[in-house]
Amino acid sequence: MKHVKRSILTLACVVAALLLAAAGVRLIGGRSLQAVAVHELIGLRALDLKKYEADKADLSDKGTVTVPSGIKFPRPVREYRVAGMQVFEADAEDEGKSVLLYLHGGGYCHNFAKQHWKALAEWADRSGCGIVAPNYPLLPLHTAAEAHPPVMELYRALLERYPAGRIVIAGDSAGGGFALALAQEIRDAAIDLPGHLILIAPWVDILGGDVSIQKHDNWLKTEALPKFGLDWAGEMPPGDPMVSPLFGDMRGLPSADIYAGTWDVLYTDVVKAYDKMKAEGVDVRLHVGEKMDHVYPLLPSPEGKAARREIADILAR
Repeated sequence: MKHVKRSILTLACVVAALLLAAAGVRLIGGRSLQAVAVHELIGLRALDLKKYEADKADLSDKGTVTVPSGIKFPRPVREYRVAGMQVFEADAEDEGKSVLLYLHGGGYCHNFAKQHWKALAEWADRSGCGIVAPNYPLLPLHTAAEAHPPVMELYRALLERYPAGRIVIAGDSAGGGFALALAQEIRDAAIDLPGHLILIAPWVDILGGDVSIQKHDNWLKTEALPKFGLDWAGEMPPGDPMVSPLFGDMRGLPSADIYAGTWDVLYTDVVKAYDKMKAEGVDVRLHVGEKMDHVYPLLPSPEGKAARREIADILAR
């Protein structure tokens, strides 16, 4: 029995050593050990065709969620509804701080993840900003045509309480695409634009996704993304700027900061959006995470932490 235990322990040590050695090789390439581990873990919940079919079959009501236990905001979070849409809000530290209207990612199908709440609480604490987080209508019961009106109504309501220049619209992934589309919609409605945009790995083309990056991205699958995207578009053509803001007019948009990792299949489309914004006169900055995964600023790694701190600094301006 002792020999068996010793053999198992030896084998475990060998496996651990091999894993550390593999991680070490990747570290030489400029990635932290945590980033390597996170990359492997997110692959366990890949957004693939199997996940798409499961999500499409989920007809549960996603209109009501709660802030997870253990998430501590520096100021109280209250809940209310706008046009039936659930909204969470925490006040800014003072009247000089920005107010962050945040649209969460999740393939237009999934509710807030814990990583969203953690980031929002961290930004509220570090920058003193206010937080406004709508639980907008989601697939498979709703489409973009149903989600945009209540979010637009929420923005109009915020304008009655805050100067437009204090408002920052931000989002990640699907929420990042939504945020850019919303900014275009606000401009076209000739109402006051927000002071700034923060787009984290925005999904700007629902039929996009670079297959040449797929070998590095074990989270988003290019064969599944268009299916989620077309469902979100509903009766709209996939090139409609409301669902694919890459094809919208960028002129006159607020200043923006965009974050993207090079190991994200959306990276190429994000760069296209950045280039178009730059060409059309938008004051925009692109922050590139080399060998970083999709929405890396929200992930638990030193690289993600550094990006979150940078975003907090932007919010504190």
